[in-house]
Amino acid sequence: MARWTAKEMVLKINSTNEAILFLDAVQKQIKIVDIFADYYPGSVTIRFEGAKENLKNAIEIAKRIHQIVNGMLYPDRDDFYNYEIEFLSKVTGKTFPIKPLIQILEIKGYEPQREEGVFYSKIKYDSLLELIVLIDKVMSEIPYEVATSSLRDVILVMAITKNITIEQAIATAKKAKVVEEDELNRLKLIVEPAQALEKSLKITK
Repeated sequence: MARWTAKEMVLKINSTNEAILFLDAVQKQIKIVDIFADYYPGSVTIRFEGAKENLKNAIEIAKRIHQIVNGMLYPDRDDFYNYEIEFLSKVTGKTFPIKPLIQILEIKGYEPQREEGVFYSKIKYDSLLELIVLIDKVMSEIPYEVATSSLRDVILVMAITKNITIEQAIATAKKAKVVEEDELNRLKLIVEPAQALEKSLKITK
């Protein structure tokens, strides 16, 4: 029979927003032990109760979550925020296409740098959250006539970076002559996505 025990951990917390993000993630992602948390301005105390062999793992997960949340909320010395893609999807509740997100951030001047499972950018978390919600909304409005994911990404990036409607973005792609209709009257790209985006964005300037 597993031995039941408890441990406490105190972590420095710099803001209420950090506390909310951190504690919400801890409650959702750590299921192997029971968790009790107290937040006071400046720190959070977490009590872990469960099988002894699970406590160490739970504490390590909590420390890792704290590190990730700090990277999201507070910039490094070069003003870059650190976003882990899987964690970001969990805390936002949204599954978002990472490639067009990076393209949008690049066009908007947020200097994104992507690595395996993570990206760095000068966009603040609150602004990024708004952008992810907007991406989700725009993606849901792209019509059936847009046949491929590559074209959807191009339309998405155009619509958001140029603040135009889906219909206007599709019309722009047609004007740029980067799409054609297939036998089902659905649109598909006839050039590489990067080239299609470049040509289409030039028209919207």
